[in-house]
Amino acid sequence: MTHTHRPKKSSGQNGFSLIELMFAISVLAVGMAALLPLFATAVLSNGKARTDTTATMLAQTVLEKIAAQPASGAPANLTITDCVNAVPWQIATAAGAGAPLNGNEIDFTQNPVPNYNMQFVACGNNGRRATYDVRWNIQTIAGNGNRSRVIIVAARPSAAAAVGNKNQAWTFALPVTLRTIGGL
Repeated sequence: MTHTHRPKKSSGQNGFSLIELMFAISVLAVGMAALLPLFATAVLSNGKARTDTTATMLAQTVLEKIAAQPASGAPANLTITDCVNAVPWQIATAAGAGAPLNGNEIDFTQNPVPNYNMQFVACGNNGRRATYDVRWNIQTIAGNGNRSRVIIVAARPSAAAAVGNKNQAWTFALPVTLRTIGGL
């Protein structure tokens, strides 16, 4: 005959006490609270990436329109239309003119030059709008018979967009600058 050994029952109850449960919940709450800044940073970074991507695509569009024109021909009458303005923006293509430069960068501290800048409005989902200050400069490369030119285009969120959008009002975005050599 085999005897099975049964453990003795303890006098206390098994499980968690209320104090242990409250301590575990507070440790979990402190850990979760430490993750909140991470989520806030991720949301802001996502918004900045969206702004930078739009500025890059806008600068690239203007750059490609200008670069597609022959440098030795007469300046072309190019336009681009945003989602708000009924009148298209004029894109001047005359070489040796454009937005003021500071070294090899577009100088946004100077007043814009007509037809070498625009306040382009990009529309998004749910009626969201962002205004971008886009400027360009075109320089002829000397010594090659005026057959090529350096094209510099820069775009950045404008101050007007920052006033209406609290998320953009306290973030700073450097301008996106694209350069190419075009013409022939």
